[in-house]
Amino acid sequence: MSDHDDSHASESESTVPERRSGSARALRIPVIVACLVVGGGAVLLARKYHRPDPPIETAAPGMTVGKDSVTLSADAPMWSAIKLVSAAPAAPHWSDAVPARIVFDETLTSRLGAPLAGRITAVNVERGQHVKAGQALYSVSSPNLAELRGDLARANVQASTEKVNLDRVQALVDAGSIPAKELVTAKQQLTEATLSVNLANQKLSSLRVARAGEAAFTVQAPREGVVVEKNISVGQEIGTTGESLIAIADLSTVWVVADLFENDVGGLVAGAKAKVTMGTTDVEGVVDQVSAIVDPDRHTVPVRVKLANPTGDLRPNAYAEIRFFDTQPAKVALPAEAVLSDGATSYCYAKTKDNALKRRNITVGTPSDGKIPVLEGIEPGEQVVGQGAILLDNQIVLEN
Repeated sequence: MSDHDDSHASESESTVPERRSGSARALRIPVIVACLVVGGGAVLLARKYHRPDPPIETAAPGMTVGKDSVTLSADAPMWSAIKLVSAAPAAPHWSDAVPARIVFDETLTSRLGAPLAGRITAVNVERGQHVKAGQALYSVSSPNLAELRGDLARANVQASTEKVNLDRVQALVDAGSIPAKELVTAKQQLTEATLSVNLANQKLSSLRVARAGEAAFTVQAPREGVVVEKNISVGQEIGTTGESLIAIADLSTVWVVADLFENDVGGLVAGAKAKVTMGTTDVEGVVDQVSAIVDPDRHTVPVRVKLANPTGDLRPNAYAEIRFFDTQPAKVALPAEAVLSDGATSYCYAKTKDNALKRRNITVGTPSDGKIPVLEGIEPGEQVVGQGAILLDNQIVLEN
């Protein structure tokens, strides 16, 4: 092949990519235009599209829902889940068992704080230990104690000085060397010094502690009992904040406390009979107190039963159960499923003269054996929803 032919071939080969590149560009432009047209049309269609409104929920067939009532026709499907019962008269009864806890009697408990600020140097007792009156509990090193004893020593020195001065003035007055009015001044100074001594002594005696050195003291048990609380350890810094460091209780009597919801207290009052169960043992007692306020932490009403504990078998912090005998006359008793609560009020659904199932607020007592006594709100013989009341509740919420 000649040089001319070779140059022609190379020229032909160099123009092929250029032709292909031009063809690709020529094809790409219509594709881009088509995409823009389609995309723009989709945007226009999307702007004109209106989402259909959600279907309006309607009550079930045969049901009319009011603000606080539901009316069902005779053939309403909901009757398959609703059951009416007749309110039966109630009788005095024992309540269901409610959880309780054993606590020590606060009226027989001594709580000891820190009479002076300082540092704990010794702890002589442990929680749960039986102690006698006067037994050493803990020792404290306190610079404040040294100051108090220093005040007493200075007051004694001052009193001694004023006594010597009085004797000197008395002798001078008797000799006629000085006027008698000087004797009045000397007596007044001695009286003030004596008062300072008495005050320093009272400050020390008010601590009611045993001496354990010039700057240390030991706190003693004020009574016989059991250490039920212990919040100190060796090396701990303590102050005069009023915080209880050790509590000693007489456990010959204990409290059994149950926490009831406000709606479950009913007519429970002090003096009502109670039955405390611990394991397989039942102990009868009476309600000592029904709290007039709601516990701010538990949001319940504490009900307290006081029990004698001569053998010490009832140990604080142990669990128990209590049944209460409800003697307050209740008008009727309803199945537990018939009574609902919104947290503040108990209510049920009663059948009205026009066959509506209407919410009725009621006052209830303590439940027992699946029944809840009603003190006010329902009369004997009235028809109430004994099964499925929660369904009516849900339907009213949905419709309103």
